[in-house]
Amino acid sequence: MSSSVTLTTLAAARSRSGSASDHVVLYPMIDSPLAWFRRLTLAQKFLVSFGSLLLFLGLSLAAILFYLSKINSYVERHNRITVPAVVTAANMRQTVFQMNLALTSLERHSSMQARNPVFARLKQDESSVRKILAFYRATHAARTHPVLFGMLTRHNQMVLADQEDRLLDRMFSLLDDISSHRETLAASSQRAFDPESSSPIFKEAQALYEKLTEALTTLIDVHTKIDTEMKLEGDVLLSQARLVILALVILLMIVIATTYRVVSTQIATPLRRLAGVADRVAHGELQAGFEIWPARDEVGELSASLALMLTTLRERTTALERKTRELEAFSYSVAHDLKGPLREIEGFSSLIEGKYSGALDATPRQYLAQIRESALRMTALIDALLKYSRLEQQTLPKSRVNLRALAEHVVASRQIAASSQGARITIDLPASDVWGEPTSIQQAVGNVLDNALKFSRPEPAEIFIGGMRGQGESILWVRDNGIGFDPQHATKLFGLFERLHSSHRYEGTGVGLAIVKLVMEKHEGRAWADSSIGKGSTFYLAFPDSPALGHGTLT
Repeated sequence: MSSSVTLTTLAAARSRSGSASDHVVLYPMIDSPLAWFRRLTLAQKFLVSFGSLLLFLGLSLAAILFYLSKINSYVERHNRITVPAVVTAANMRQTVFQMNLALTSLERHSSMQARNPVFARLKQDESSVRKILAFYRATHAARTHPVLFGMLTRHNQMVLADQEDRLLDRMFSLLDDISSHRETLAASSQRAFDPESSSPIFKEAQALYEKLTEALTTLIDVHTKIDTEMKLEGDVLLSQARLVILALVILLMIVIATTYRVVSTQIATPLRRLAGVADRVAHGELQAGFEIWPARDEVGELSASLALMLTTLRERTTALERKTRELEAFSYSVAHDLKGPLREIEGFSSLIEGKYSGALDATPRQYLAQIRESALRMTALIDALLKYSRLEQQTLPKSRVNLRALAEHVVASRQIAASSQGARITIDLPASDVWGEPTSIQQAVGNVLDNALKFSRPEPAEIFIGGMRGQGESILWVRDNGIGFDPQHATKLFGLFERLHSSHRYEGTGVGLAIVKLVMEKHEGRAWADSSIGKGSTFYLAFPDSPALGHGTLT
């Protein structure tokens, strides 16, 4: 259904009933960021709501993965650059320390054969240290790694990179000087060893080794400081990740709350209100009004259709009530107008029969008797119809009714008729209360009892009145030993003017049990019967429990 259909339906709902439209509540149309949302269908609203939620979850996952990758990259750089750099510098320092010890041992060796292996080893160690130092500069120095260099720049610690470069240059220079002194000492060892001339060179070489050792120690300290800066960088990344995750969790909660509010206000709330009003209308509260939802979705279309339906229902209910009142007035007028001529017919036929019966033979007397009997039967039928009509239109004021006392009163009022038939009526009904209108309940129980007395002839009637508790109801029954009826006619008994036997065998209007059913419907109860032919009948009247009384006490 399109939006134009909805607007047409709204217009029709307003135009068809002037006063009824006053009960239709219109939501205010407010320009808001959600105005576009109202124009979507329910399926589109769900798609937008949960699509937004899934999109945000995807973005959150991407952000978390991004920070995890950065943290993993930091850990990898720390394990690949900083730690090996410190270890490499420490190993070089250990090598230089061993070289210094070897140089010191040369002073104790005077033979050329003892000195040559030492000089060869020193040369090899110098070459090894030089290669390691070159490798260090190529792989571990801060300036050779853009990420590491950028980190020092961000931390304003470029002085560490500069200091590292100077130390590396100085160590290469020291290695050159050490190599020069070693070659001098090696050349002098080829000649006769002169302790006095060689001692200054030994001391200078030892001083160079000590300076190289100090430089390596300083390099270790510098790279330790760089490692500290990297740890700070890792801590910053971890803090940022925690803040981002916390922010994402908060935003996710906001998105979920917003989605819930949107779905609740745009879908659930209007449907709940429509259901509440529909329930009130279903219970006869036609003055209730459906709220016209401004959105152009299925809820808006439903509210417009329900408003139109309610307007139509009010119109038809008003027309039906008017016709019912007219029909009631008509039936009362017809019944009243018919009863007058019927009384005259019955009166004059009775008068003729009394004054002129001696002058008439058997056939005219039979005709007069039939006329009088028909007039009386028609009067009884009209009275029963009036009673049924008044009961149908009447609102019954309810109160506490004691079923046992009511049954005893009904039996007492029919004691003469029962005695004339030789009927025996037994009441085994504990004192119990129901919520109802006493006069109409008395009429219903009386009609059932009259029915039992009537269809128990010609045998002496055995009638039993009892009761029991049902599921949420109190049940009274009247059982007789009369002629019974076919069980397939059990529902037909309570229809208006329904009779299973001719009026010549069993008098009656066919309205009594219809009144019983109407009384029970007025009390929101039930009436039904069980029987089999020749074995009597049992009529049941079930009264629902009322909060005003609690549960009944019938057992």
